[in-house]
Order: sequence, then C-alpha cells, then structure tokens
Amino acid sequence: MVLSDILKKRDLTSGSIPGNLVLTAVPLWIGSLFYLVLPPWELYLVGRLGSEAIAALAIGSAANALFSIAIQGMANSAIAVVGGLTGQNNRQAVNRIAGEILIITLLLSSLLAITGYFVAPALLRLLGARPEVLSIAIPYLRILLVGGIFTSPVLIINGLLRGTGEMRLPMVNICGVIVLNIILLPFFMLGWGSSPQMGLSGTALAYVIAMGSGTAFGLWTLSKRKQAVDISFGKGFRYYLPRLATVREMVNLAGINTLEMFAMNVFNLVMVSFIAGWGTGALAAYGIGQRLLMLFSLAGFDLATSTNIIMANNLGAQKIKRAELSTWWACGLNALIMGVGGLIISGLAGQIASVFNKTPEVVETATNYLRITTPGWFLLAVWLILRRAFVGAKDARAPFLITISCLGVVQLPLAALLPRMTPLGVNGIWLAILAAAVLQGLASAFWFRLGKWKRPFQPR
Repeated sequence: MVLSDILKKRDLTSGSIPGNLVLTAVPLWIGSLFYLVLPPWELYLVGRLGSEAIAALAIGSAANALFSIAIQGMANSAIAVVGGLTGQNNRQAVNRIAGEILIITLLLSSLLAITGYFVAPALLRLLGARPEVLSIAIPYLRILLVGGIFTSPVLIINGLLRGTGEMRLPMVNICGVIVLNIILLPFFMLGWGSSPQMGLSGTALAYVIAMGSGTAFGLWTLSKRKQAVDISFGKGFRYYLPRLATVREMVNLAGINTLEMFAMNVFNLVMVSFIAGWGTGALAAYGIGQRLLMLFSLAGFDLATSTNIIMANNLGAQKIKRAELSTWWACGLNALIMGVGGLIISGLAGQIASVFNKTPEVVETATNYLRITTPGWFLLAVWLILRRAFVGAKDARAPFLITISCLGVVQLPLAALLPRMTPLGVNGIWLAILAAAVLQGLASAFWFRLGKWKRPFQPR
C-alpha cells in the first residue's frame, strides 16, 4: 500500500473498521511527528536569550492556553457537526454550515483578542510572573492573542475538512505550518543581517505568520470547488451569516467542551499547588511523569480524533452499531499502546527517572510516582478515546460531568487529604491521580455502554 492510498479520502461508513480507524489516524500521526521537533527547537533558541525569557515563554504559553481552549472546543465540535452531515451525504448543508462556523470563529477569536490584550498583564501576575519576566511575557502574550484572529481559523478549517474524512490536506497544511515556523524562529528571535533582534516577541510573531499562512492556504483550499468542503465566497457574507440553530448547536457542543477543558486546566493548577507544598523534588517528579504520560498519549490523542470523525460520519449515516464498534476498537488499540507503555515505564521507573534528573530525592520521588500511577494508564487510555467519541456523538455533557466528578470531586479532595491524614506523604497525591484515572476509564466505559448517545443525527 503506497502513501497516496493511505492518505486518500475514504468512506468511513463502510469497509474495514480497524483499517479505517488506523488509516484515518496515520495523517494525524505524521503531523504529530512533525510537531515533536518544534518545542525543543523553540526552547533551544529561547534559551540563548536567558533564563527570564525561558520563564516568560513558560508562563506566557500557559496563559495563552487558557484562551486557546475555546478555539480547540470549536475545532472538536466542527468535526462532529460536519461529520454528521457528511454521513447524511448532505454536501450543500456541509458547505453552508462550514462558512457559518468560520464566521463564528472569527467573531470569537476577535473577542478573545480584545479581551486578552487588556487582561494580559493581570493574568500573568496572577500566574506568578515576576517583574523581570512580566516585561518580556506581556508583549509575547499580546502578540499571540491578537494574532489569534489570523491563527485560529486554520484549526477550524482543518477540523471541517477532517470531519468529511479528508485527512490529506489538513496534514499537508499543518506540516507546512510547522516547517515554516521552524524556519522563521531564528530570523525573528535573533535577527538576521540588518533586521532587529525581537527576542521572545519574535517567537510569537513567527508563530502568527506561520499559522496565518496556514489559514490563507486553508481558505484557498475551501474556495476550490473540487474539495470536500466548498465555501463559495461569491455568495456573500449574508448567505453564511450564522443561523440561530447553528449558534445554538455550537454553544451546546463547543461551549460545554470548552468548559470541560477549562475545568481540567484549573484542576491541574490546583494539583500543582498541592504538589508544590512538598518541595521542588516533588514538582520535578510530577513534571517528569507528565511528560512521559504526554509522550505515550500522543498516538491516543490522534486515535481519539479519528474516533470523533468516524463516530460523527456513522451516526449521520444512521449506522449506530458501526459507530459503537469502531469506538471500542479504538479503545482497545489505545489501551494496548498505553497499557504496554505503562508496564515498561513501571518496570524501569528508577532508570528512566535518573535519565531526567540525577538528584537522589527527585529520582526516588519520580520512581514512586511512575510505579503508582502507570497502572492506571490502561483505563486512562479508554477515557482519552471515549471523551472524544461522546463529542462525535454530539454529547458534550457526558465527558464534562465525568471530568467534574472524577477530578473535582474525587482527585482533588484525595490529593488534599491523603498526604495529611495518612503516612503516605506525597505518595498520597500520586494515589489520588491513579484513583481519578481508574474512575475516568470505568465511568466513561459504563456511560458509553449505557448507550444514551445512540441516536441518529437529524437531517438539516
């Protein structure tokens, strides 16, 4: 099978279920491999600007992530909405609603840009930025937020195309954006010839230009009538003016999905504050564990996106059983990947921890963290798939309620109480993380098996 066969647009409502699942994920995996190069390259260049710049990058990126959640929620929801209409073979509805979603995105990103520009200093202070870091982080964050008007649409455009089963063009777009960003970074950060050195602000500007180029390419793609989504700009703004039904649907899906992701970020910040009380060694151990978890979750995140697409397409085509079976296949594959990864990490916990840090305290704490939490990766893998499957079924409330219950009601209280009411110490926090992962997997599997999401999408 040649690459062109793998990347071709396919009908996800027929054919091999595991084949469709994997072949839909392959372009996403390729994009993720490209992305793995960018953060280390960016961090290497920023490191040449000094420790204050590194700190400003970290805290500015964290602040920007809070604003980006809404756009990510829109992208996830766009896949579900367009995917359902694709399953119904309603191309006219796909084209019109794609234009409506883009206009909603433009309005939302403009609102976020204006709000973020003015609240940036206060938000960075709230996150703990010191004066010497604040002076660098404020312009960096403001460029990212205002630039969001140009960078956000590319995420939505890629989501719209993926919802139709078109994976090749989004892959080409995002890989091109990453390569361009890698090339532009040193020129804007460190200067070239007579061009000024812009420092960390140059990092933000390089990102905006690269992503903005992706938006331009995406809009050009949507204007080509031969593509899966066709937005005819000649029809005018009024034709694509968002209808009340579209706004309501996006609020119900994207709004709740955004609230869930925001809650996850808030819960994580609270957890970090708990862990910080046990010293630098505990924070370092947590950082090591989180990076390893992210590494072994990358394939699962892309599988979850594939599941979102396949779920929406099949529900649109009223093939409910096929949607359900595809999701369980994805759960099994991701559980295999993360479960085996967890076993390896647990067995080699001490050696792996020492690769990241040689300090005895950090190695011991990180070893305990990995041995306690990695057994939960098997069920966490199921949760990663099912939370996006629910969104693909236009049920954003289920993952929201599971997140609030497992993280807010179970994990946080256990993390606060176990270290103080038992002799476990910081290991009590690690047990709280394990308990939440197990509950998320079990609760989502039970809810999915219950089948309240099983309803065909209504024609538009």
